[in-house]
Amino acid sequence: MIRVVPGQLPSRDGVGMANRLTTPGDCYRVSADSPNGAQVTFAAMESGQTGYARTSDGLHIAYRTWGEKSPLHVYLSEFGATVDTRDMHPAFIRLWRQLSGISKVVSLDRRGIGTSDFGCPLRFDLDDYVVDILAVIEALNASEVVLTGEGSAGAAAIAFTVAHPNRVSRLAVVNGCASQVRREGYDIALFSPEDIVAMIDAFTPVWGQGQFFATFAPKLALDASFVEVCGRIERFVCGPNAAGVWGKAVVEIDVRDLATRVEVPTLVYYTGDLAHVSVEQSRDLADRIPNASLVEAPGRLFYQPDESPQLDEFAEFVGGRIDPDPTMEAALVFIDVVGSTDHAASLGDAIWLQVLSDLDAFVQQQVASHGGRVVKQTGDGHLALFDEPADALSTAMMITTGVQALGLEVRGGVHIGDVSLRSNGDVGGMTVHVAARIMNAAGAGQVYVSEDLAGRVDTRSVRLEERGQHEFKGVPGRHVLLEARGD
Repeated sequence: MIRVVPGQLPSRDGVGMANRLTTPGDCYRVSADSPNGAQVTFAAMESGQTGYARTSDGLHIAYRTWGEKSPLHVYLSEFGATVDTRDMHPAFIRLWRQLSGISKVVSLDRRGIGTSDFGCPLRFDLDDYVVDILAVIEALNASEVVLTGEGSAGAAAIAFTVAHPNRVSRLAVVNGCASQVRREGYDIALFSPEDIVAMIDAFTPVWGQGQFFATFAPKLALDASFVEVCGRIERFVCGPNAAGVWGKAVVEIDVRDLATRVEVPTLVYYTGDLAHVSVEQSRDLADRIPNASLVEAPGRLFYQPDESPQLDEFAEFVGGRIDPDPTMEAALVFIDVVGSTDHAASLGDAIWLQVLSDLDAFVQQQVASHGGRVVKQTGDGHLALFDEPADALSTAMMITTGVQALGLEVRGGVHIGDVSLRSNGDVGGMTVHVAARIMNAAGAGQVYVSEDLAGRVDTRSVRLEERGQHEFKGVPGRHVLLEARGD
């Protein structure tokens, strides 16, 4: 085993890329035969490709992909997750957004759970799981993939890698172990076989209410919304009887010997998110796999990474990197109607909504004519983005004057700084918060600007008068504001 720290993980080997099946955003269904004979039915969706791959024994395995980056990364989740539950909780959304930023990531439902076919009789053994994984890889026309197994799915990832070493360029096991239960020669597991059976028997009557899955994610289980989501996920995964079959199958999983036969570069990654796997078990697994690297990042959620520090090593091993949100310097204008509630009460809803529509059109025209972009509407206000400080300031002043024709008064705030660009076209960052607070400091008919922006405009065309130092809630320091006046 090799213990590593950030920056010491081995570099990525070449990874074959899957052929792209559809264009994201399209919405249609196609049935086709891939060159290797795997039958595929898929539907393209904005949130990723979804489809079915057919196994060699005739079952349909549901899968879903996100992202377009190389390499192709098959991520086998713990039992309590399916392709249709990835966006049910912010923690899951964030994880899959991060993973799709690293690679083209693939999730699948093994037979017997989620929207995949059930085999008869129902069973959950590693050999069947290996067949399911292979079907999805072939459906995506991939020669090889990076393979990750989480929790109990780590055993399946190991089994597949040993069975098909030429199809796996790299193997990662997240919060995994060689055995979920104590057995002869393996006393570090947290549970005995009898413990597992007792837990399954206890939770079967309340299956679908979320307590079972939430128990194994203790850092999230205190969140009532997470428990509620876990209930829905349990119902998506399978029924109570199938859950019982799976729980008892876990007792039989033992890959201690199989782990010694892994021949590809391997990372064992421990975060402590799954309460049924201890760090000692992950260390033991890393010791058994030849030349495996071990990364321990306990105490911080893999599912809710803070600026992605825990995922950096993982991303490097997979063969990608986590790109920060793109940033740029921009001048921001916040505009807000003063006394909107009074206007709505006096004019009535129908007329007031028409006035707001007229305001929207006027703001849009003014912003566009000065080379800016309306980022979003905030009820009775607007946020606009500009490249040039002078354009932002002149637009804010013209809007403040022009809305008088609509019988309105607005206040404006103008600031400049770095903003993060979001995929939906919105912007974020401290600059946005400061700009909003500058606007809030202004009164009716006033445009306040920051000292930073004031230093970037030609004062021969506009008069700037100091309006003192201000403290903004949640923003450190004191801030000098100036009022822009055109007279």
